[in-house]
Amino acid sequence: MPHKVLEKKSAEIKFEITVEAEKLKSITKIVTEDLSKRLKIDGFRPGKAPQFVIEKEVGKDQFWAEVIDKIIPEAYFEAILAEKVSAISQPQVQVKEFIPGEKLVFEAVTATMPEIKGLKYKDQKIKFKSDSATEKEKKEALEGLLEKYAEEKEISRAVKNGDRVEIDFEGTLKGLPFDGGASKNHPIVLGSNVMIPGFEEKIVGHKTGEEFNFEIVFPKEYHAKNLAGQKVEFKIKINKSFEKIKPTLDDNFAKNFGLDSLESLKKELAKELDLQKDLAARRKTEEKIIETIIKENKIEAPKVLVDEEIHRMVHEAEHNLSHSGLTMDKFLEMSNKTIEELHKEMEPEAVKRVQIGIVLGEVARLEKIEVNEAEIDSEIEKIIATATPGTNVEDLKAAYDTPERRREIGNNIIIRNTVEKLWQFNVSK
Repeated sequence: MPHKVLEKKSAEIKFEITVEAEKLKSITKIVTEDLSKRLKIDGFRPGKAPQFVIEKEVGKDQFWAEVIDKIIPEAYFEAILAEKVSAISQPQVQVKEFIPGEKLVFEAVTATMPEIKGLKYKDQKIKFKSDSATEKEKKEALEGLLEKYAEEKEISRAVKNGDRVEIDFEGTLKGLPFDGGASKNHPIVLGSNVMIPGFEEKIVGHKTGEEFNFEIVFPKEYHAKNLAGQKVEFKIKINKSFEKIKPTLDDNFAKNFGLDSLESLKKELAKELDLQKDLAARRKTEEKIIETIIKENKIEAPKVLVDEEIHRMVHEAEHNLSHSGLTMDKFLEMSNKTIEELHKEMEPEAVKRVQIGIVLGEVARLEKIEVNEAEIDSEIEKIIATATPGTNVEDLKAAYDTPERRREIGNNIIIRNTVEKLWQFNVSK
């Protein structure tokens, strides 16, 4: 099928592709036969209804849409093969001209693997350094363990920062209630600053069972414009209050972790902190290696791939928001942003992810880093071995043993091995 290249960049190509009458009629016949087999049409055996009957049955627009959907992929792949293009994304297609049964002209834009000649990815001579945990970090880690194992005790005294309260509250603006201004048995850890500034401080000093009112001014930059900078009155009732009772930091506490003494716990905790700091330092060094390769080789990020990555990032954000009971629309409203503004904010990170993917893909190709089925099987076994006790192992195996999941695991192994290879090439001992 005739085509011409309208624009060719190092990481993107734009075609104009023409499907002429002979090919169009051939595809139209295939679509007609296929629809005729799928549809039950009175008076005709499956596969025998003529085109005009099919058009009447499904509608002309739908019929020709099926023809276009059938022929575009074939014509597109023929063009990229003819041009010897390595496409790395689905094409963005725009129909420019369509005369049913006679002619179809469409444009297709696709991202291509940027042409990288002589990729420089070795001999950066980076020094790797990992620091040990500080005494402050060790102390904070112990405090974190005490917090985790703390128990709550209901109290009748006046509450203070660190206590947890369950309150009813009703807010009014100029005597009228407002959206989101009321809640029952709302839990708050005082001093956590999850409420608007000043709210939690107004509760400190009161006791369970008390009812009281206070006024507070909302921040000027508050997301709800009707409340920003406004003085609001809240009616409060404390239903319950609790204090945290932390365990004593001694040898008995260490037994919670299968250790016989506090000293052993401190040593194990220090080792874990050192390991975490080492991993963090390693990740930072790996990022530096790849960022240097991107900069030195002037790696481009194809716009099509960046757009796809932004799309994925939005879905990631929606998934994370759902755990907090928020929708993307609600988040945008609270943030006073449009979806276009969010996309713009995400673009630099999306560009970076695409550039990293291109670098790792090219290094893996040059170094012939591949993965076999046995390695994927082994990785699945490792994942299953770390499953939560009580998990149905057979169900878990079945979930991982699909073509999509195996491909994902295989890609992760290649990435991991490629990063390790870059470490060997660039970190001096």
